[in-house]
Amino acid sequence: MRKSEGEVHIIPTETTGAVRGDLGIAKLSTGIEGFDHMSGGGLPRGRITAVTGGAGAGKTVFSMQSMTNFVKNGGDAVFVSFEQSPRSVLEALSTFAWDAGALVDEGRIQIIDARLRSDIVLSGVFDIGGLLASITGAVSSSSPACVVFDGIDALLTLLDQPSLQRAELLRLQEYAESLSSTVIVTLKLRPGSADSFEDIALYMADCVLELERGTEEGLATRNLRIQKYRSSAHAQSRVPFIMSDHGIEIATIAPLPGHGDVSHERLLTGIPRLDAMLGGGFFRGSSSLFSGAPGTAKTTLGSMFLHAACEAGEPALGIFFDESPAEIIRNVASVGIDLSSQVASGRLILHGMVDRTAGPDELVHEIAEKIRLHRPRHLLIDPVSIFTNAPSAQNAVRRLIQLCKREAITVVMTSLLDRLAGEGEATRSYVSTLCDNWIHLSYLIQAGERNRGLTIVKSRGTAHSNQVAELLLDDTGISIADVYAEDGAVLMGSLRWQKERLNEQALQKERSESDRVEREMLRSIEELELRQSSMTQELFDRRQDLVRLREQAREVQQIEEARRGAMLRRRGGETAPDRKQGAD
Repeated sequence: MRKSEGEVHIIPTETTGAVRGDLGIAKLSTGIEGFDHMSGGGLPRGRITAVTGGAGAGKTVFSMQSMTNFVKNGGDAVFVSFEQSPRSVLEALSTFAWDAGALVDEGRIQIIDARLRSDIVLSGVFDIGGLLASITGAVSSSSPACVVFDGIDALLTLLDQPSLQRAELLRLQEYAESLSSTVIVTLKLRPGSADSFEDIALYMADCVLELERGTEEGLATRNLRIQKYRSSAHAQSRVPFIMSDHGIEIATIAPLPGHGDVSHERLLTGIPRLDAMLGGGFFRGSSSLFSGAPGTAKTTLGSMFLHAACEAGEPALGIFFDESPAEIIRNVASVGIDLSSQVASGRLILHGMVDRTAGPDELVHEIAEKIRLHRPRHLLIDPVSIFTNAPSAQNAVRRLIQLCKREAITVVMTSLLDRLAGEGEATRSYVSTLCDNWIHLSYLIQAGERNRGLTIVKSRGTAHSNQVAELLLDDTGISIADVYAEDGAVLMGSLRWQKERLNEQALQKERSESDRVEREMLRSIEELELRQSSMTQELFDRRQDLVRLREQAREVQQIEEARRGAMLRRRGGETAPDRKQGAD
């Protein structure tokens, strides 16, 4: 394992499966990846580990699984049973996919029956010295040993004095130290005083694990907590686990090195208008939620996302809780989405989990297994509201989203709302608070019909539309209509069509009236232009007349001036001789 922030650096040592932490404690891998991550490598080697919990919590399975993994890595083991017969122990070992039966046949795992027969009457002081001697003979000196005391509380309860119980536990501790064996002790915790043997065992052990089994909303839950781990860093939170044919499985609780890079690449949803509303589509590796009431096309939009991913040549996985894959393929084909060809190509895997009654941790584990098997780049979970708002369900969904982010998987989830309208948009399991994008689908009832509306509630890192758009479904596909607002309201369906028709009629009427007025204006302009031309000619003629009149006036004046000059000259010629005669 590599070291990352918040982890204990683990270095494998020897061939026995032991691992060593930064603090110098040799550890044995349990084979339970999540637990080894929590504990920084596994159980303390050569020391005592106490596994506690109620009936059915998984104590015996944990010890068997750890023991088997240790043996597979080169050690040997002895399983001491205080409650089950050797045959029952062997059957339990063979139940899981560990191949433990072969290890028993080879003598690498020995089973010791430490039960007391009911016909034995105890007298005097009882001790486990003889039992430890028989274990010593069974343990090979050539390889490190693992010894499991399963249900030792069944034996210690026969000792009615706390001092005797303490003495036997100290004897067990000395035995483990003398053999350098890794000892796993399982016991049921019961309410008791401070000096009960359970408290003594927990004090004596270097590592104490607490397994718990409970029910939540009628479903079984299991979790594990490292209550104590001397001289070793370890996770202190309570983590869930499941029981499968591989035994106990715990999800890794911290991000793995090399993962978690933030992508700026946009991925298309398959609906161009939705991509535009989202600023170009979803970011790769993001998580998105389609929420809404039944029938608002959540599954259809999710299926369109899968189809678009496969069309881009990338593998995708669809998980369906409400319908089988065959039903999904048939239903979405009615709106032009062909998933059958994508399934046939191998790019798309559809997995149905209809009518599953498993707990949230088991459901998430199954989904995680499908992810590890198919390695998809895109994931659809329909609906994620199968997980309730119980704390265990919320944690399970959170782990699933974290897994997808670590693996750069773009995940889309659908969620059914508890209420059809109003402010009840908070989804079950509160997944809406975890997702990067939240698209809410709703019904708008107008004029006696129900229409689908789409709203982008949030889209992290994106300037997105805040309007309610109309979602349209038909046999040609999915589309989003342009937003049509009238008098401050968004209209959809028949109201929109009716309003558009009325507006078109009004527009046509206005255009007709405008054309009529335009024609009249043109005629008036033509008339004015004709009148203008006529008046221009008249003005020209008048000016010409004025010029001629002025010319005539000048000619008349010139003639008159000439006449007067002639008259003056004549008068002057006649009077001159007369003046001369009078002078004589």
